Amino acid sequence: SHMSSSYGCEDSMRVPMACAFMLGVVSGSRSMLAPAVVSRAVRGGTVRVQGTPFAFLEGRNLNHLLVGLALAEVVADKLPMTPSRKQAFAYTARVVTGGLAGAAIGSHSRRASLGALVGMAGAVVGTEGGAAFRSWLASLFERDLPAAVIEDLVAFALIGFVNSKLKECALPSVAA
Repeated sequence: SHMSSSYGCEDSMRVPMACAFMLGVVSGSRSMLAPAVVSRAVRGGTVRVQGTPFAFLEGRNLNHLLVGLALAEVVADKLPMTPSRKQAFAYTARVVTGGLAGAAIGSHSRRASLGALVGMAGAVVGTEGGAAFRSWLASLFERDLPAAVIEDLVAFALIGFVNSKLKECALPSVAA
């Protein structure tokens, strides 16, 4: 029934905050993927940011740039000269993009600060857990490439899940 599918969507923070956390985890894996996903969701009308500091995410050029950067990162990640995600700059970038994605999701229900914190926490989990997971996989395969591709697939699966949840819960705008 309709009631069961929207359970937890209307007046609960569970779904948006779970999405903010998962997008943070995605950022820990591939820093530009989460902002690209949020930008696409904003452009598609699934996440509403009008009248919030995140309205800039609606820009078409920004969306193309973020998607391009995300795809470039997926490729660059496989190159031997790519530095560790745990280096200060790379780690910071992941926490920032996770926080941005979480804040944009949270702003939808006037919980941008909470969304940012949850997204940042997800990014730490994704950075640390993703690095550990990938090195474990690489040791199983005795090389990095299959591990990197599996990590990409996990990130894309998380994105697919988040997108389906956001669509299911495309929350009415705050004014409604």
